[in-house]
Amino acid sequence: MYVSKVIKEAYALEVIGYIKVSKKVYKVKCKEGFFCLKFVEDNSITVVWDHIESLHLKCFLPIIKNSRQQILTTSEGKTFYLSPWLANDNVIIKELKLKFYYECLAYLHTTSFFNYSVSKSFFKRQIEDIEKIICERKLYYEELMKNFETLAYRSPTGWMFVLNYHRIECCLNNALELLECYQNYVCNLDSIRLCLTYNNFNYNHIMMKESKLISIDYIKINLCIYDIYNMYQKIPELIFDFDIILDSYFCKLKLLKEERLLLQCLLHVVPIIKLDHDEINNIITMSRLLYYLDSISSLNKKLSID
Repeated sequence: MYVSKVIKEAYALEVIGYIKVSKKVYKVKCKEGFFCLKFVEDNSITVVWDHIESLHLKCFLPIIKNSRQQILTTSEGKTFYLSPWLANDNVIIKELKLKFYYECLAYLHTTSFFNYSVSKSFFKRQIEDIEKIICERKLYYEELMKNFETLAYRSPTGWMFVLNYHRIECCLNNALELLECYQNYVCNLDSIRLCLTYNNFNYNHIMMKESKLISIDYIKINLCIYDIYNMYQKIPELIFDFDIILDSYFCKLKLLKEERLLLQCLLHVVPIIKLDHDEINNIITMSRLLYYLDSISSLNKKLSID
């Protein structure tokens, strides 16, 4: 690869070979050891790394600085960064990795919290946007219900949907009620609590032996609840007892009332499902939706306890 010379000049490392891990990631074998090379699309990661260094966050894998004391190196129009290579610890059971991940999130959020002033129009736009999505979602599922009701013969998926439609409808109605509660509560607020959010859950990013998370490409400044919300959008990849695992997060961080109300509202906005002519796939899709409804019902009980 053309970067061998660049690595030698910028990092004083002698490259022996490469192993392609993904489209953007390579395992680089050097005389000095193994390293991870990752190509990036833009320079925004430098801002993220500045935050990580300024806050002295210890949960992320370090990035090696080049001879110019920069984390990014550019050559022939391509930009990359270099970090130590860590072997994946797949032998560790996923429940433990998930628990450790939530502990990392709690550490990341609590360490980077700050208050940010907002205008009344911020909450107004936010609430209008969420209400629009809820109404669109209600219409989508109402139409799906009408389609199944008019069928002379219902497939197993059709029966699953019809028999559970009341749960979907109830969930979306709860979303509107929670949004109203949120609106009533934030009407007198003039600030929100922001922090660094990870936004990139992947079991391969969790290195428990080293107590590190790798990959910082999607870190953003946002409300802490979005890291929790994004996890629930990955159900049923994560078919575990979330109540127990989430305790490792909530025992270290207490959500503000407005954050809790917003999280409850967003989780009740039932995700869209797509059904086609593959009945087996449709049954799997419906099963996933029902698991999602069960999961948020359980979390809602936990969040409702002040």
